[in-house]
Amino acid sequence: MLDDKAEKILIIRLSAIGDVIHSLPTAYGIRQKYPNAQIDWLVEDKAFPLVNMNPYLDNAIILPRKKWKNDIKEKGIIHTLKEFWSFYKMMRKRNYDITLDLHGLFKSSFSSFLIKPELRMGPADGRELSQFFYQAKIELKEKKLHKVERSLELAKALGVDTELVNYGLKITPVIKSRVSRLFEIEKIDTNKKIIILNPFTTWESKNWFLERYFELADELIAEGYYVIFTGSNADREAIDKYEGNKEFYSNLAGKTDLQELAEIYNRADLYIGGDTGPTHLAAAIGLQVIALMGPTNPVTHGPYGEGHTVIQDNSLKCIRCWDKTCSRNMQCMKSISVAQVMRIAGKKLDEIKLEDGTNESN
Repeated sequence: MLDDKAEKILIIRLSAIGDVIHSLPTAYGIRQKYPNAQIDWLVEDKAFPLVNMNPYLDNAIILPRKKWKNDIKEKGIIHTLKEFWSFYKMMRKRNYDITLDLHGLFKSSFSSFLIKPELRMGPADGRELSQFFYQAKIELKEKKLHKVERSLELAKALGVDTELVNYGLKITPVIKSRVSRLFEIEKIDTNKKIIILNPFTTWESKNWFLERYFELADELIAEGYYVIFTGSNADREAIDKYEGNKEFYSNLAGKTDLQELAEIYNRADLYIGGDTGPTHLAAAIGLQVIALMGPTNPVTHGPYGEGHTVIQDNSLKCIRCWDKTCSRNMQCMKSISVAQVMRIAGKKLDEIKLEDGTNESN
């Protein structure tokens, strides 16, 4: 089955946003190897908009786990089970030759099992007993790979060229038009360099302090830059507490979808934030990133590619603890000062200005 004749391939990476972004280059790699195959992707609803941007896929399919959870409460287990089996019956009718599970958890491997392809592939080091559902277990020689490289190494089992990293985040004219309209409504000054600040992550322990982001915004604005805050709708109220001059910043938290966020980052000059999905989206778009990291490992979870900078205090014994909540008074994030971030941001922005000047003279 592992030849150029595979006609239908299903990639499975369900969540989270950052991890789905890290997996996107596999679609391009598999398309290069199997140019005539039907290549689909199974994903949960939250990351669906990003997968749906990818021109190297034929179909992005939502696994409606969130809906099923709600239906159990509202419509009962029997109704939900009928929906569950109906979904997998539909998936089986697609007659996949191969499923490649990049997620390596029970929910992804069991989905692969229920879809019943000719060949189920996944990581040998998968968790939650996931490996028991694979017919072909892919061994990875290197365990501490960046998430992008790990996904491509798994795809290498299909003959993919792992040197090619193409996220396939195609921004359509419709998305560009929507963002242009948003910039007009928000009166964003596009004559200034735009700096993105994304203060929140999904883990409390990964968050730098909001008051430091506000202080950083003050300093960036004083230097003549325009600041855009991004985040989820849940972040908006907290960011609204910023008391800067509204002529020089905008709070877009909760005002965009992921596709629009990609275009906003495409128009910006620098991004500053923690280890979270938007950070990895910014890196994938090609925006320079300053990542403020504490409990996670930049080797595996940092912004991928050239031109990015990770700030992390490696002198602390508790660094990279992987705890979602901190019992050590957030020492790793406290050790990152506004002055330190501003110094690195200033250096990067000076380099960008120099590059712009060189390009204009050519």
